[in-house]
Amino acid sequence: MRISRIYVGEPLAIGSSIKLDSAASHYIRNVLRLKHDAIVALFNGQDESDYQSRLEFDRKQTIAIIESSIHARTESSLDSEIIQGLSRSDHLDLALQKCTELGVKRFSIFNAERSQIPLKPAQQVKRLAHWRAITAKACEQSGRHHLPAIEFYKSLEAALDATIREHSKILLDFTGEPLHNCLKRAGQEGRVSILVGPEGGLSEHEIRKAGSHDFLSARLGPRVLRTETAAIASLAIVQALCGDFET
Repeated sequence: MRISRIYVGEPLAIGSSIKLDSAASHYIRNVLRLKHDAIVALFNGQDESDYQSRLEFDRKQTIAIIESSIHARTESSLDSEIIQGLSRSDHLDLALQKCTELGVKRFSIFNAERSQIPLKPAQQVKRLAHWRAITAKACEQSGRHHLPAIEFYKSLEAALDATIREHSKILLDFTGEPLHNCLKRAGQEGRVSILVGPEGGLSEHEIRKAGSHDFLSARLGPRVLRTETAAIASLAIVQALCGDFET
């Protein structure tokens, strides 16, 4: 039987006891419906181990007693980044979830000129916490041990200035070359940043700005994809071409 995995953002060691927070406790008690002495696997994003733990319940508290650990390499060999124009919440949430499952290392989210509802500074802390919770759940499900980094930028220019220089830089653009051709031209095997616009795409000004930062325009095929589909599909293709997908 598959053992449920729980993300715990604190140090873990065999023999220690961890009081799980209210969200994890609710998930264990009311969603998984686990009982006293059930086994779960904890991970903390700091190493590549699952810590096998036995559950105990003390009234409203859920306690995990760590009994052993299992090392497993599940992180992708592809050093990948999705640079995503802020889109509708449900669209962005799906892209975060699925790209995390596919092994993305970083998300750089920015207010695009065509973002329908730009993110205001007062909303950033709450929204970042929401996005990180989504990626934590995706790591629990997929077997990953390290949560992808998530940063928010006020504009595309700010996001581009933070892009890793040594990466292949790909801009998803319906008028570009096939993606595999762009990857060959970029020449940075195993390291890629993929720029995706929001609903409605990037503006002409943003496309020119990306080009000035050495982004190559790439297309995924003859059909117009939703923003979240484009991010997921492009990362899956790159994983197959130069990542750890077996092809």
